[in-house]
Amino acid sequence: MKTTLAEAKEKLEQYVNLPSGSHDQADVNAFADVVQADFEALGMEVIRHPDECAGDTLECRAGTGKNELLLLGHMDTVFARGENWPFRLEGDKAFGPGSMDMKGGLLVMYFALKEVLPALPNDAKIVCVLNADEEIGSQSSHALIEAHAKQAFVALSFEPVRPSGALVAQRKGVISFHIRCTGQRGHAGSAYLECASAIEQICSVVNALYTLRDDARSISINVGRIEGGSGENIIADEANAYCELRFFDPAYQDELLAKVREICDRPGIQGTTTELHVGASHPPFKANDKSARLLEMARQVAEMQGRTIKAESTGGAGDIAFAGLQGIAALDGLGIAGFHAHAKAEYALMSSLLPNAQIAAELMRALLLHPERVM
Repeated sequence: MKTTLAEAKEKLEQYVNLPSGSHDQADVNAFADVVQADFEALGMEVIRHPDECAGDTLECRAGTGKNELLLLGHMDTVFARGENWPFRLEGDKAFGPGSMDMKGGLLVMYFALKEVLPALPNDAKIVCVLNADEEIGSQSSHALIEAHAKQAFVALSFEPVRPSGALVAQRKGVISFHIRCTGQRGHAGSAYLECASAIEQICSVVNALYTLRDDARSISINVGRIEGGSGENIIADEANAYCELRFFDPAYQDELLAKVREICDRPGIQGTTTELHVGASHPPFKANDKSARLLEMARQVAEMQGRTIKAESTGGAGDIAFAGLQGIAALDGLGIAGFHAHAKAEYALMSSLLPNAQIAAELMRALLLHPERVM
């Protein structure tokens, strides 16, 4: 029985109204309970991988054949519990935290599987890795993605389709890092000569970091959050900056990290210290020859449905990069259409959910029937 738009809207509303911020472990696990039940209802076996620091990862399996198709999606959002707001539909726009990135994408995957699984070929296997820490670097889940990518012949990721309607053939890598500066606290008026400001030191470091931006090589730097001090009349004894670098070329990673270390190791303001803590990071994703053939298959499937699609690059990182490292065919951006990801104005286009699921279903069928086309 075909899924109706009303059913799709009801399911998206349910998903969006369940908060699942990356750092809210109880919330994201409660949402994972619902997702697990939905994928089990499709006939999939679901293995749950707990983690002490993040939400659980779901490994959903169907079939026992040798040709493994790997599907990727994430259940976490960037919105902490206090930032959530209720789902609302205004015309075609479905507003809500994660409606586009990527609860809508999870449902594109879900409705595509609803069509594909009843006629799964005997020599096929489908594995979905649905993690709860993608927005914070996939530190606890990337090993599972890589393990399945080593066995799979293709990987499809259901991050949002690009605003132009294009799929994603290339993603930037990201290095996330935290800088902590310490100083000597004291009265800002009477003790400033013998004290040392951690805020002054971190400002010096941040200014140096921004020199790493290189538009000619598509290298970006962002200091997303700075905190420190306790009052305008107190010299700060601690300050912190949370930062990231993004780049397309994997060859830049070691170079950039070395430059960050060099900046942090420079002699600073007397009486201060600077510490660098490198966090979880995504590698870049760059399409290979197999991925190019996969994209051509996607184009053919779309044309059969009267649609024209292309692929483009994006500065956003994603889990498809972990699969791409294994040299298999990979393609991203198969999720829902929408705008303003990670912002309070985020919305998905309801009218794209089921048509995109149909394209994904037809692409999966084509791949499972003819895996040799991307090998």
